[in-house]
Amino acid sequence: DIREVVGAKKRQYLVLENVRNLTGPRHTETWKTIIETIRAAGYSVSRQPVVLTPHLIPKEHGGAPQVRDRVFILCERDERRANLEVSPLMCRDFFSEQWSPDQWRIADYLTPDREIDEIDRYRLGAKECAWLEAWDYFVKNIETDVLPGFPIWVDAFVVDPAIPHDTPDWERNFLEKNSQFYREHQQFIDCWLKMKWGKTSKLCVHEFPLSRQRFEWQARKKHPTRSRRTIRDLVCQMRPSGIRVKPATYLPALVAITQTSIVGPGIEGVDQYRTITPLEAARLQGIPGGIFARAGVSERAAYKQLGNAVNVGVVALAMRALWGELPSETEGEPLLFACAQSSSGFSQAVGSQG
Repeated sequence: DIREVVGAKKRQYLVLENVRNLTGPRHTETWKTIIETIRAAGYSVSRQPVVLTPHLIPKEHGGAPQVRDRVFILCERDERRANLEVSPLMCRDFFSEQWSPDQWRIADYLTPDREIDEIDRYRLGAKECAWLEAWDYFVKNIETDVLPGFPIWVDAFVVDPAIPHDTPDWERNFLEKNSQFYREHQQFIDCWLKMKWGKTSKLCVHEFPLSRQRFEWQARKKHPTRSRRTIRDLVCQMRPSGIRVKPATYLPALVAITQTSIVGPGIEGVDQYRTITPLEAARLQGIPGGIFARAGVSERAAYKQLGNAVNVGVVALAMRALWGELPSETEGEPLLFACAQSSSGFSQAVGSQG
């Protein structure tokens, strides 16, 4: 309970973190209550949320190639200003003029396959490889330079879709667009649907799980035309909504182990499709990977903890904003960058200011 925290610990600085949805339209009253509670305890805090994500922050300022939007509530104890409306101390696009997230290279954060112990633990099984093989053939051989921006649904490949009248507008839109796409490429798609995939099972696409019959192409920046187009040099994610692929710049947020990002064999240092390792996931959070081994934490538990963790570099940057020490555009390595590499160092930095 925030009231208990701010009442029990009269610190000079207070930082709270939560998911971005906390500031959404469904939680307006909750957000209002949080701000009023903090101000009533004597803290100056902006009513406007500070939303930060590591992939929009340059590496030298604590950023990392991972999308992880989180809301930070940055508070300073100052009873004279507690009820004043103040501007946010930091904004999401603070570095936008000097940094683009497309500059990231996820390969720089990966351990080469040859250096990973028991690499087979992270490689995909035969079925998963068959799913990706089928979709790789699809993107390589379909005769169009522009793949759809909408999700491709194999189960919607029909000439004349029968759409119930009560179908939501968004779903109707996808069904109609998939039907049109099918009509435009029917000869190729019909041949592709008859092909079998996999080294052992030999399954047609219609025999894949429904979620693996759905595909989201988000890699137009990497492959703007059909020439040399493939998914082998992309990042893949097996989502409940389908297989999503994107350029190997930055990764989606670390979430459940069943959705761990997959790197393809066209990425530097990767020999076969595999998931990222706990050590690589730790790098994306700014956490020394050896912590889990020393603590005897299982890999499953490590993935879960990393998926729930805050990014150390982002927290360090948020603290700099609170202390009035944000970097200028021309500034080099910031004061607290070392703290983003060491959880103990960050704790000491925060403690010295509290």
